[in-house]
Parts: sequence; structure tokens; C-alpha cells
Amino acid sequence: VIASAFAVSRMLAMLTDMKLVPHSHFGMPGDIQKHTLVYTIALAMFLTVFFDLSRIASLGAIFYIIMDIAVHWGIFRYLRKQINANAFILIAAIVMDVVVLGAFLMIKAQTDMLVIYVSIAAIAFIFIGERLFLRSYSHADHSKSAE
Repeated sequence: VIASAFAVSRMLAMLTDMKLVPHSHFGMPGDIQKHTLVYTIALAMFLTVFFDLSRIASLGAIFYIIMDIAVHWGIFRYLRKQINANAFILIAAIVMDVVVLGAFLMIKAQTDMLVIYVSIAAIAFIFIGERLFLRSYSHADHSKSAE
């Protein structure tokens, strides 16, 4: 569990350094990686208060598969030729992910719709927040370069 928290916080710090994720210090001392560790642990505590372990694992599985699909699609669409990735393998991986996700969601729809609702809401929140952040960040970048 501790290793997972550190891994997630390091990935979040890396994305923050790449200016892909917003960051606020909230008055905390230390570097970004320490801040993201605090945010990761706070989110984990929030989840454990409101959900049991099987629901948390289900949310994680849904998010992981969607992230896997997004990464494969991004490689297929933007990097395939540059890194000589095999299009068939990428499409096959996406199809298999969609099949697994679909089966998992069908099972969850029969047993625990709350997981699906929370997943949809969280993914919408993440996409909208990321879109707004990247739009404001790119506008700030363009206005700095115009000066």
C-alpha cells in the first residue's frame, strides 16, 4: 500500500512538472512530490471513508482500463509512426480493453450501480478539469510568448 501511494504521488508529481496537472502548495513546505504524496493519501482516506475495499478496487479497475485505452489510442494516433508501433497490436489492445471494461461494467451494473455512477462523475470531473487547466495554461503560455 505504501509503495503504491509513493508510485502514484511520483507519477502525479511528474505530470505536474510537465504542466499537465494543476498544482497548489496550500501553504505546505517541501517540493511537489511531497505535496502530491499528501494529496494522494488524502484522496485514499476520503475513499476509505465512503467506500469499502471492493468498491475502491472496482473504481481503480475502471480508471486503469480507461487510462490504458487512452494511452494506446494516444500512441496509435500521435506516436505510432515516430516510434514504429504496430497498429494491429495497438488496435487489438484497445479492443480487448473495451471488451474487458464492457464485461466488468455489465457485472457492476447488476450488482453495484454506485460504482458506475461515481466512475462516470469522477471521469467527467477529471476530463473537464484537465480541459480547463490545459486551455488556461496554453492561453497563459501564448500571452507570455506574445510579450
